[in-house]
Amino acid sequence: MDGAFEQDLPINGHRLHVQTIGRGTPLLLLMGLGAAGDKWAPNVAVYQNHFRCILVDNLGAGRSDKPHLDAYSVQQMALDAAAVLDALGVEKAHINGISMGGAIAQELAIAHPDRVRSLVLTSTFASVSNSFRTAIETLRDNIDVMDKKSFKRLNQWMTFAQKTQNTRPEFLLEMAQSDAEYPYPMPSYAYKAQCNACLNHNTSNRLKQITAPTLVAAGACDLFVPHEKTMELCEKIPNATLYLCKDGGHVHEWEHLEDYNRVTLEFLMAHDE
Repeated sequence: MDGAFEQDLPINGHRLHVQTIGRGTPLLLLMGLGAAGDKWAPNVAVYQNHFRCILVDNLGAGRSDKPHLDAYSVQQMALDAAAVLDALGVEKAHINGISMGGAIAQELAIAHPDRVRSLVLTSTFASVSNSFRTAIETLRDNIDVMDKKSFKRLNQWMTFAQKTQNTRPEFLLEMAQSDAEYPYPMPSYAYKAQCNACLNHNTSNRLKQITAPTLVAAGACDLFVPHEKTMELCEKIPNATLYLCKDGGHVHEWEHLEDYNRVTLEFLMAHDE
């Protein structure tokens, strides 16, 4: 990412690529399935003016190590995230996690409540619905079967709101082209391992242990994460608040970038004591 300080850190027996940019209170940013930390760029453009943003390439993604395993673990990636903070000398940080990154953020907030200033859970889940399982299994089982263009179209059909697909086709094309041009593609085995990490995630019975101020940010038209799974987070995390993007899908943080940046930045700054 332009302007970021980049480094490879030895973390829990593997190497993770980490970028830092901006000044202020640390803000740990955890990306979702199949994506590297660079995908935070449209949000970091705003966040970096107020926070020291820490972007992690999760295990299997971007420039981090990609071990040949059938499944990675959300809990392991949460341990990795905590170790990144240790390596950077950060005692306490705000955390924002998208989708799988939000699952990682939940585990981190449960295991290390003293290290979390505030928590933003974006388009994420505590437990896996049948429809979500079907979607992830379909993507997992076709990543090395379908051609890349068709797979991307399937992925976008699942993750972007139908309104966005019908009214902003050029936006989807731009996003697809950007992903196709990314110089550090994810091997199919690593994508499958991250898919399995998502499918094995469950914090439903432990959400009450989250003590950090929490904002649940969701798209009202999310096909991946049904509304009842969003409400599970809101109802079980003490004093959680909800931001529901009316026309947003699973990637409302990009579909409605200005609104998302404004709402999340206001929340983060309100808890930046």
